[in-house]
Amino acid sequence: MALSIDVCESVVVDELDDELLGLLQEHAPAGSVIHTLSNRRPNWITDVTRQGVFIETERSRARGVEPHLVPAWMIQVAWSHLRDHGSLTNVHLVASDGLNVKRSAAVCALLSVLPMVEVSSNRPILLVLA
Repeated sequence: MALSIDVCESVVVDELDDELLGLLQEHAPAGSVIHTLSNRRPNWITDVTRQGVFIETERSRARGVEPHLVPAWMIQVAWSHLRDHGSLTNVHLVASDGLNVKRSAAVCALLSVLPMVEVSSNRPILLVLA
């Protein structure tokens, strides 16, 4: 009798892995500006840590609030999916039956600055490995 085991697509982690942390520190370092892909809104990177990336938006600056953390798990799960499947859509990223990432604009913007990632489409957002 064969045993069938379903394997979860990805495991939620609390920290960025060494590879992704290094890539983000090199290509989206603190002090840099990245832009959302569909609306080209600026996002200011204030820190890149194992726990995630701290980002200021026009809205957070206008309100005078601290930078918001884009948690490591959101960036890591998106990166893992992109590496494993060769592409990532914003639709899959935000879908509750997909990756369920709610900071998708920031996550896609972060991944898009990596040298091995190409933006195939801005609307809908489609990232592909180069």
